[in-house]
Amino acid sequence: MYRFYKLLLILEILIIIYLGFLIKKEWDRNKPLKLEFATYKSYFERRKKENEELLKRVEYLKDPENFKKELKEKFNIVEPGEKVIILPENF
Repeated sequence: MYRFYKLLLILEILIIIYLGFLIKKEWDRNKPLKLEFATYKSYFERRKKENEELLKRVEYLKDPENFKKELKEKFNIVEPGEKVIILPENF
């Protein structure tokens, strides 16, 4: 009877060692995937932030006054009757 328990204990220890080996093997195998996941997560977060900024920009430009203001600044557009004053850069 004592011998049976000793054999069972040895078998359990071998199983634990084998499972530890398998866990370590899977851990090493998944390490590159975790790094790749972190890279894609970072990329996703940047794109999400960029998307939020663009949505804010769209909301800003939905207002006709803001839209006109942007057109004037970017393309030097003037409305009839408006005058443009050009100042030197070091003014």
